[in-house]
Amino acid sequence: MRTVLAIYKRELASYFNSALAYIIVPVFLLLVGLFSLYLNDLFDAGLATLRTVFFWEAMFFLLLIPAVTMRLFAEEKRTGSLELLVTLPINESQLVLGKYLAALTLILVAVTLTLSYPLTLASLGELDWGPVMGGYLGLALMAAAYTAIGTAASSVTSNQIVAFLVAISLCLVPYVVGFFLSAVPSGILPVVQYLSFDYHFGGLSRGVIDTRNLVFYGGVVLLFLHMAVFSLEQRRLA
Repeated sequence: MRTVLAIYKRELASYFNSALAYIIVPVFLLLVGLFSLYLNDLFDAGLATLRTVFFWEAMFFLLLIPAVTMRLFAEEKRTGSLELLVTLPINESQLVLGKYLAALTLILVAVTLTLSYPLTLASLGELDWGPVMGGYLGLALMAAAYTAIGTAASSVTSNQIVAFLVAISLCLVPYVVGFFLSAVPSGILPVVQYLSFDYHFGGLSRGVIDTRNLVFYGGVVLLFLHMAVFSLEQRRLA
């Protein structure tokens, strides 16, 4: 665990020692604020709800998270520093977990900064905190799943742009399909519904904490982190 913590601290510090964190996080907050307050006037809805904010946060995760994760391993491969890392007394699982947790921490910092919305709404009207807490739990779980996908995408290429595009594609399809469930044949609807990120997030954002949602997101995280570890192990063996 000490090794994972050391990798985590090193990676997290690299975000804040460069311009990445100071560009990506403000841009994310700006986009969420712009679309929530101006295109869909949050405070003019006549109802104290964060559904609009949650929708746009989940939507802009599709840009934020691939932008954060694309450099995790792709940059190390491009510069050749990954070869140095794998010669150290650390295994691939520790390396993946440390980098993954650092990227997830940065994303959760961005999400935490949006707490100003529920606090403002609570001061203006009666806010139901159940859906708020469920919505933020859903955002955290979705961020964890997307970050794992981005980590896996970055582990298979030395090109950050390729990693970014692969991560967006892998995150976009299961999210967007949730908006077209009405067009899915009834025979496969339960399967498609279960594989939809939006379906699971929608339940949580309504304040319904279902263990199936937790199992789904946890399974996605474990699957893609395992893929990232496998990719690095294959590189070492090669």
